[in-house]
Amino acid sequence: MLITMNGLVLREKQAGEKGRFLDILTQEQGVVEVFVRGAKKATSKSTCVTQLFSYATFCLEQRGDMYYFQSAKPIRIFYGLRENLDHLSLASYFSDWIRYAVPKGRQENMVLRLMLNTLHYLTEEKRDERMLKALFELRFASELGLMPDVLMCKRCMNYLPDSLVFSVTNGHFWCEDCYPGTEDDVAYSMRRSGLEMIRHIVLMDFARLFHFRAGEETLNVVSKFAEEFLCCHLSVRPRSLDFYHNIKRNHVE
Repeated sequence: MLITMNGLVLREKQAGEKGRFLDILTQEQGVVEVFVRGAKKATSKSTCVTQLFSYATFCLEQRGDMYYFQSAKPIRIFYGLRENLDHLSLASYFSDWIRYAVPKGRQENMVLRLMLNTLHYLTEEKRDERMLKALFELRFASELGLMPDVLMCKRCMNYLPDSLVFSVTNGHFWCEDCYPGTEDDVAYSMRRSGLEMIRHIVLMDFARLFHFRAGEETLNVVSKFAEEFLCCHLSVRPRSLDFYHNIKRNHVE
C-alpha cells in the first residue's frame, strides 16, 4: 500500500552496503522508520531529499509495520545547520528528545510544527540560541503533558512575585519567602521576568510563541531550568546534550 506523508528526517543510519534507515517525524504517525534502497550511492536520486533535517512530502510503501521509500518532493532542506556546529549539535539534541519521547502511531502536528519553527529560527539566526533551546524544551514537555505549574505560588497564591524559586523536581514555584526547601529538591531562583518567560513558552498561542524578548539574566536562568526540567521529568539525559555543551565550552575557551 502506498501512502503519502509530510515529514522531517531526524536520523540516518546505514543499512549494509545498499541502503539506509531513516527516522522521520510525521504529522500523521509520529516517528516512523523508513528504509531507503540504494541511498548510499552518491548518484542516488534520494540522497538530497532524504538527508538529515530534510522536510519533504514522502511517498512510502507500507508493508505491515515497515515503510519503504519510493519518492519524495522537498519542501525545505535545512542546509544552514551544517554550516554551524553549535546549531547542528543543538538540532540533533532536539531530534533525540523527539525520537525518545514521541509515541509511534499518534498524530503529532504540534511537535512537528515546533521542531520546524525552531529549526527555521536556528538556521536564520533570528533568535538567541538559549531562547530557542529553552523554548523547545519547555514547549515540548508541555505537548507531552508535562507542563510546569505556572499559575501561582503554592503557599500564598501570589500570581506574579518579584522574586521566586521554581522547583525542577516538583514543577511548582513559590515566592522566595514561601519556598519550603528540601535537600533533594533541585530548584532555581529567578526574578518575575523568568516566570513571565516560562509562562509565555508553555501557554502562548503558537502563532506568537517565538515572538518575545528576554534579558541576559533571564535567558541564562530559564535555559538552565528548562534543561533540568525536561531531563528530570523524562528521566534521561541524552548524550547529545553533553556533546552540545562540550562544543559550546570549546568555543568559549
